[in-house]
Amino acid sequence: MKKFLTYFSLTVFLIIGCYTALEMSKLAPTFDGEKINVVELYNNPQNYDYNDVDGVANLMVKQTIDKTHAINAVTAIVFDFRGYDTLGESFVLFTAISGTVVILRNAMKGRAD
Repeated sequence: MKKFLTYFSLTVFLIIGCYTALEMSKLAPTFDGEKINVVELYNNPQNYDYNDVDGVANLMVKQTIDKTHAINAVTAIVFDFRGYDTLGESFVLFTAISGTVVILRNAMKGRAD
């Protein structure tokens, strides 16, 4: 029964993660890179003019209160703008820990026999 619950919970977690990834893929991109010259930035990063902020950082700073109604900009960015990223990182971490536990548990059972 314990083995069934372990596999069931891992399967449910995997299905939820896949569903979330599919829903995220339907969203429009938030950064188009319109004003960024990637070749110039790569070839000469110390002379690249980055004073004219463009893209995601500019949107996050200017629209924090309007979109999230949060007073603290750091909290708004981490939990609202980067929520899917944080969810993805949690999914990867949980999967890695679960895999490690399964491997070590099987290794310990092999030594005990």
